[in-house]
Amino acid sequence: MTNRELAKKLGISPAALSLIINHKPGVSEATRTAVLAQLKEMGLDHLVKKVPSPPGRNICFIIYKRHGEILDLHPFFLLLMENIENHARTYGYSILLCTIDKRRPMEPQIEHINALDCQGAIIFATEMQDEDMETFRGLRIPMVALDNDFSRLTCNTISINNQMGTFQAIEYLVRNGHSRIGYLKGSMRISSFQERQKGYEDALAYFHNVLRPEDILVVDYTEEGSCRDIRRYLEQSPPLPLPTAFVCDDDTIAVGAIRAFTEKGLKVPEDISIVGFNDRPTCQVTVPPLTSVNVSKHAMAAEAVDELMRLIEGRDGAVSEIRSRKIRIGTKLIVRESAARLLPGNTPD
Repeated sequence: MTNRELAKKLGISPAALSLIINHKPGVSEATRTAVLAQLKEMGLDHLVKKVPSPPGRNICFIIYKRHGEILDLHPFFLLLMENIENHARTYGYSILLCTIDKRRPMEPQIEHINALDCQGAIIFATEMQDEDMETFRGLRIPMVALDNDFSRLTCNTISINNQMGTFQAIEYLVRNGHSRIGYLKGSMRISSFQERQKGYEDALAYFHNVLRPEDILVVDYTEEGSCRDIRRYLEQSPPLPLPTAFVCDDDTIAVGAIRAFTEKGLKVPEDISIVGFNDRPTCQVTVPPLTSVNVSKHAMAAEAVDELMRLIEGRDGAVSEIRSRKIRIGTKLIVRESAARLLPGNTPD
């Protein structure tokens, strides 16, 4: 029996039959239901095409490890995960967590992600360098990079306004009488740390303060390592004059600095003020509690998910867009007890 003959037997047009067996719109639900029932009674329900499975509503959250020296020590992405998952859920999406490690062959790792039932990816790019992004050109889904601006590359990113953060720290210290402000620079360099140091240097120039290269100390990124390196600096003979305050790449370095200065008999903040960056939970339990630049984890997560949804859904011409979008999350200085007004007479040599 041809489709034309079958349609005539069912009392509908061949076009209507085609729409029904291919699950296409264009016929009433009553007609569709009746015809499907008749086909089943006639033993011809095999003619009805299977309903295609809807694509999975999943987003892949990719943790990229270039060396692991930052992420293994402080997995900042864990602080973002809950916010990303909760915000993705408002769109009806779930999160699949994957890790890509540069120290292993890259192509199989990318193909594994391509094989997942995901509609887009958020790449946690803290440890990434520009050249690492080339690897992800092999992804066949829209992607957004998080915690790295990739300023020279055409890719959509959500990152911290790091220069704003160090400016806020310097501004607070200057308004509290500090004119010689040093910088504790981690020996491990990532894009965020480089931007923070640039923000420090620009802020000193803005407030007409002298940038002294000897006031930028390179220390190990870990708490123990930074404590050790600062102790060695303080043990030099003859003693070197100190700035009255230090801004740090990260809270980890700041916590080590507080320990080192305290062990050497210097009081924080009476003798020296310390400002960290990231406002990790440990800032509230250090002695004294650490003043730090806060980054909104909720804002970073929400912007990353919103931007990825814009790409997935093709909103605002996103699919045909040639130019990339770079979104920066503003910062806020959280003042605690590790930074204070410079006491009279406590000025650098």
